[in-house]
Amino acid sequence: MSSNILKLKLKRVDPVKYATVAALLTAFIMLIVFVPFMLLFSVIGAGSAGGLGEGAAIFGGSVFAIIFVPLIYGVIVFIITLISTSLLNFILKKTGGIEIDFEKAGLDISQIGQDRRIEQ
Repeated sequence: MSSNILKLKLKRVDPVKYATVAALLTAFIMLIVFVPFMLLFSVIGAGSAGGLGEGAAIFGGSVFAIIFVPLIYGVIVFIITLISTSLLNFILKKTGGIEIDFEKAGLDISQIGQDRRIEQ
């Protein structure tokens, strides 16, 4: 094995922090994806007559939906990720962890996080 490979073992993931990150990412993605569709459905609902208009109005005719659906998705993803990460930690504990190989890039692990711009 090369001396440039740093072998680490993943033993535990913090469920709350991981679930928070996943929930926030999902909420932001839903804002980016969901809001334009809801606005489009709102325009279709307001401007057309017939069956499509009523269905589109149900999905996009409400500012309530535009604001709260990303939040609801975020909460659901938080709960599911919290449960999943807890199960992952249980499995990691039973199996001894996951070995992860990192390539050494010129810094020792003790130097990570230090500000290298300031000469000492």
